[in-house]
Amino acid sequence: MKSAIIATTIALSTTFGAQAATLVKPDRDFIDTAATVGVTLENWDSGKAAKLTMKNAYRFTHSMKMEKGTFVHDLGDAKGFDLDSFSARDVDGVHPLSVIIRDRLNQESLVILKNGQLVDEYYWSGMDKDQTHLMMSITKSFTSMTLSILVEKGLVDMNAPITRYLPELKSSPAYAKASVQEVADMRSGIKIEFSEGKLWDDRMTNVQEWNGPNKYPQLKSVVDFGALVGSRDDVTTGQAYDYQCINTEMLGMVVQSVTGKKLADVMEELIWKRAGFASDAYLQSNSNGEAVGSGGLNATTRDVAVMMDILVNDGKNRNGEQIIPQKFVNSLIEGNEEVRSAWKYSKESKLAPDAWYKDQIRTFNVGSHKFLAFIGIHGQVVVGEPATGIVLAFNGAQDEMESPRTVVMTFLEVIPTLLTQVNG
Repeated sequence: MKSAIIATTIALSTTFGAQAATLVKPDRDFIDTAATVGVTLENWDSGKAAKLTMKNAYRFTHSMKMEKGTFVHDLGDAKGFDLDSFSARDVDGVHPLSVIIRDRLNQESLVILKNGQLVDEYYWSGMDKDQTHLMMSITKSFTSMTLSILVEKGLVDMNAPITRYLPELKSSPAYAKASVQEVADMRSGIKIEFSEGKLWDDRMTNVQEWNGPNKYPQLKSVVDFGALVGSRDDVTTGQAYDYQCINTEMLGMVVQSVTGKKLADVMEELIWKRAGFASDAYLQSNSNGEAVGSGGLNATTRDVAVMMDILVNDGKNRNGEQIIPQKFVNSLIEGNEEVRSAWKYSKESKLAPDAWYKDQIRTFNVGSHKFLAFIGIHGQVVVGEPATGIVLAFNGAQDEMESPRTVVMTFLEVIPTLLTQVNG
C-alpha cells in the first residue's frame, strides 16, 4: 500500500507543476462604494444589478487568479459582419440583429470566429476585448473539460462511483449510487430543496462565501453540503437530466481529490496556460480558495470564444497542441442513448427536442445546424458549429434568469440566423 501511495505522489508531482493560481481577496473599497448605490454583498448577483456587477463580479468575493500562458491565439483582424443587414423577431415585430442582441437580449458583447479567425466583434455597455465578465454556468463546462484531461491521464474513471473519489458522499442516498459520469451528465438523481426565491439551496452558496461570510460554520467545504443532498423518489439514478449546480461542484472536488490541488490550480495549468488565451482570468472562491466550479469564472468574451474554437477544432488549439481529448469532443457531438433519453425529462426538451446534455455541455440540433453550447443563466452563451468552424460568443447581463422569451429568441432565431449568414 505504501509503495502505491508513493508512486501516485510521484506521478502527480511530475504531472502538475508547483506554481499555483493566486488567491485574491475581495475588493473592500469597491464593495463599500457599490453599497452606497444599493448594491451589496447580499444582492450583487441579482438580475436587477447584472448590468453593473457582471463585469466586476470577482471583486465581491475571494477569487483565484489564473494566469495565461506564453502562446496567444492570434485572431487576426476583423473581416467585417454587418448585424444590421439581418433581423430577428421580438414580441413587437422584426428588428435588426443589432437591436435584438444589444437592446432586447441585453447582451454586452458578441465575438464571431470562423476557423479560428475573427469575423467581427461588438462591445456595448462598457465592455471591450480585455474586459472580463462573469460567465456564470459557462464555468461548468470549463470544470468538466478540466476533468476530461485528468480522465485522459488515467487519474479518473468516469464509470466509477463518485464515492471512490469523495467517500464523504456515502451519506447522501443519491450520490452513494451515482457514477462520476452520471454526475457530469446531471443524471445523479439528487433532490435539492430550493431556498426561497432561488434555484438552489443557499447552504451551498454560503459555504462558497458567494454573498459574504458563511452562515453555516459547520459546513467547512462544499463537499460537506454535498453529503447532505437527498434523493429523488420519482426517477432512478441515471434516468433523468436534472440541472443542479451541486453536481458540478462535486466534479470540482473530484479534481481536487485526485490531484491534491485546488480546482483553479489545475484549470490554470491544464487549460488557461495552454489554450492560447490572451488574458488572465478569475475563478471566484471562498476564503480557503475552494473555487465556485459551477459559476465563478470571470473571463473575456474573446477567451471563451477561443475555448469553443478548440472544441470545434477537434480539441486542439491553433498552435496544433491537443488541449481537450478528441475522444471527449467526439462524445459530446455524438451523444448516446442515455443522455438522449434523460433529456426528455427536462423543460429544455420542449424548446429543443433534438438535443442532449453531456459532460456539462449541451449539443443542439436546430434546423440544419448542429452546435455545441456553453450556457450561463443571465444570457451568457457560447456556441460552436463543428461542421463550419463558426463560434459565436455572447456575454449577457439579463435581468431575468431563464426567461422563456430570451431563450427562444436566442436559440431559435438569433443563433441559427448568425450561423447561416456567417457561413455565407
